[in-house]
Amino acid sequence: MRDDMNDVVDRSTDRRRFLGMMTAAGVGMMFSDALAGNGLTPPPVPKPQPGPGGVPTDQAQQFAGVPGSGNIQILNFALTLEILEADLYRQALNLASGKAINTPLKPFSQAGSYQRTVGGGGLTTTLTNVGYLYLLQFAYVEEAHRKFLNDAIIQNGGTPTTRNANGYKFPTPPSANIASILGQLLPLEETGVRAYLGALPYLTSLPLAVVAGGIFSTEARHSAAVAYALNIDAGPRKMNGDLAVTAGQPSENTFEYYLKPKTVLQVASVYCA
Repeated sequence: MRDDMNDVVDRSTDRRRFLGMMTAAGVGMMFSDALAGNGLTPPPVPKPQPGPGGVPTDQAQQFAGVPGSGNIQILNFALTLEILEADLYRQALNLASGKAINTPLKPFSQAGSYQRTVGGGGLTTTLTNVGYLYLLQFAYVEEAHRKFLNDAIIQNGGTPTTRNANGYKFPTPPSANIASILGQLLPLEETGVRAYLGALPYLTSLPLAVVAGGIFSTEARHSAAVAYALNIDAGPRKMNGDLAVTAGQPSENTFEYYLKPKTVLQVASVYCA
């Protein structure tokens, strides 16, 4: 699968030419329309005051409704998001592959059997193929994140949270084309990036913080890759409600932005059916 992706990307001689293929597609406008109703413009929330050791003291408020306490509650917060992302990626892959939306994700050994059945929605053939391969690969990565966190919670003596009883949905159902599907997934990835960075200060276990940082970086790669396929600046791009990791941040592309867990949960609720 990775070799196929590299073959497609390698056909573009440079980044300028690769992005230039998208100039006339109007995908930037399409994404702006999708972003308007996806819940990524929540009001800012106050920064917590740190307690002993620098850990914020507002965990109960920020993670209200998430089962567990201490590090287990934070892992369940992350699992809540990964269950959501894995399910919506599965739905998106099914849509792009001509399958019923509720079809279970095939075992990874059968990933190569997925075939694109939809058009690009204005994307070039190259970007359509690249976008579909990103979609296929990331669907399995999100499922791996879900399983990993579920097992980590059990191994640490906790009880994993479960999926929303009524399932999940996109606030605006994507059309059956790659541009529309990726346009709906990008805000989800951007939320995931901000969620992990915003939750990191609450972890009191350094090994767990390292793992969370690893997943954070993967979510950021996903977001950048999807944005790249859609001819949108890979960022970090400041959105309404974002908080900066450092005062006087010199430019949008210098440090990643984050959201507080309470805000992330509000955003995530938009995707619950």
